Amino acid sequence: MVDHTRPITASVVGLATDIKWGQVLQTPHAYGVVEIHAPDGVARVRGVQLLTKLTNAFDAPPVSLAALSGLADAMMSEDVVSLILLVPVGTTLYLVSRGIGRVYLKRGNQLAKLLEGEQALSGDVRPKDTVIAATNGFIRALREEEIIGVFDHLTPSEVAEKLTICLHEHPGGEGGAALIFEVNSVEEEVPDESAEQAAKEIKVSVNVRRTIILTRMKAIGRKVMTASQRAGLRRAINRMRAHKAFSLRHVVIYAVLALFLVSVVLGIRRQMTMQSQAKFSEVLIQAQHSFDEGMALLDLNPVKGRERLTAARDLLAPVMQKKLRSEEGRKVQALYDDVVENLTRAMRVTNVSPELYFDMSLLKNGAQATDISLFEHTIGVLDAPGKTVYTLGIPTKNGTIVGGGESFSGGAHIAAYGDKLYIWTPQGIHQIRLSDQKTVSAIIPASPEWGTITDMASFGGNLYLLDTAKSRIWKYVATEKGFSTLFEYLNPDTLPDLTKTTNLAIDGSVWLGTTNGKIMRFTSGKENSYAPQGADIPLGNQLKVYAHDQAKMVYVLDSEHKRVVVFDKDGLYISQYVWDKPFAVTGIVVSEAIGKLLLLADGKIYAIDLK
Repeated sequence: MVDHTRPITASVVGLATDIKWGQVLQTPHAYGVVEIHAPDGVARVRGVQLLTKLTNAFDAPPVSLAALSGLADAMMSEDVVSLILLVPVGTTLYLVSRGIGRVYLKRGNQLAKLLEGEQALSGDVRPKDTVIAATNGFIRALREEEIIGVFDHLTPSEVAEKLTICLHEHPGGEGGAALIFEVNSVEEEVPDESAEQAAKEIKVSVNVRRTIILTRMKAIGRKVMTASQRAGLRRAINRMRAHKAFSLRHVVIYAVLALFLVSVVLGIRRQMTMQSQAKFSEVLIQAQHSFDEGMALLDLNPVKGRERLTAARDLLAPVMQKKLRSEEGRKVQALYDDVVENLTRAMRVTNVSPELYFDMSLLKNGAQATDISLFEHTIGVLDAPGKTVYTLGIPTKNGTIVGGGESFSGGAHIAAYGDKLYIWTPQGIHQIRLSDQKTVSAIIPASPEWGTITDMASFGGNLYLLDTAKSRIWKYVATEKGFSTLFEYLNPDTLPDLTKTTNLAIDGSVWLGTTNGKIMRFTSGKENSYAPQGADIPLGNQLKVYAHDQAKMVYVLDSEHKRVVVFDKDGLYISQYVWDKPFAVTGIVVSEAIGKLLLLADGKIYAIDLK
């Protein structure tokens, strides 16, 4: 008659980093905790390797406390901060601690320290005894009063959940881990005296089945084979039996080799499975921690909250791609769904279907908008193929033809300011006065300094030209008689590469969209770096930016991801508008006053309501 300890176990694992990692070991014969400190940044790899070695070492339980101590010594290395091993043998518990760690015993309402540092002991346990084996990170972060305070007639899993939260909330708990080992009961196993008789019966049963199978195979052979074929098969079998390679001794050797190879393959597969499960468990713990932090921070600091939720999603995404069907896979799927749902809500992502706001062909047959510019409640619209210029009032949608003709051939850009529109052409910049619809041709003559003019904007009555060929921003200052001569906006010591810029917007600073995923900003002729942050998906490579002194926000048209992303002027993410409509957006203006975001696409103007 042999007594056996029936435990209930639970794990407490702190936040892992590149240099600190902790985990709980649970095998059929042994339990324990480890903590790794790897300054070279591979703590997780070292920890998984150690758990794999321990798992293989505990295929059979150790026979003595000395054997367990020797095993612990063999597993120690300079990276191992804490190693505690616990092996139940009958009603006796073997405990070995190496490095910095501590083992407590809770019996009733009393908590006593069993081990600390490098020690070993063994002793009997009783039902409802609870052993807490803790690593350095755990005991550094939590006091004994906090540990005993979370028990209060709770199950080990409930205790572990509370301790995990405490460990994550306290500084210094990185890499910490603890095992909760509760003795549920001590059961007796009575040897089965009829085992030998049962074995005999099984053997007889196997022989009977073998005879039945052989008889059936012979019957099938008589049906599908001729007498000569059956005779040939018997001769081949007899020759194989007579050959040395098929002697009983060789067959046994072949069988042993085959079993050995199968065991090797199964061992490798088991090791890979355990490594994979350890990795998934670690990812799940880290993602859960990031998710909990993000949800807690959303009201206090939305940007930080979104960052933590995004971190949780990015941790889970590679695991989701593996499409696991295990229990770990279901847990990952459930957490991933929660993260995505809450992240979408927190990111203020609005799925929209841009509605047609105005079709220029209503004013002129075949007309199409190729460039737009907004000043207060008036949009200036250039129809380059039609060599025509329009105005469109918002929100009234009153459209008017205000100019056009052959002098507008090659027109590419329009800028609105006050009661004037400016149209860039290769022959110069024309001015249209809206009060009397009078056109002043080439109010700014074409300059030999111009390279490739990619965009034009007006601010304070002055005109700015973006020249991507020469990486310059040309400026013309408004005067009583027209405009000054050309001069450079950028300071002489500011030499940015503007070859990848796409458009120009001004609110006092000059903003530039790019084709490399960046937003450029210049203030008083000097670069004033702008770093958008907090978006769930990084900005794409095709960007156009809209900023205005009457607008509080910065609007970024991200054509690659079919969206407009809204940031404040310090670069913090605010919201985004996403659409599925398959059209190419080439321009953007925004009126916060009337709550409209207007997009230029396919020669028409579309609108999105601001939220």
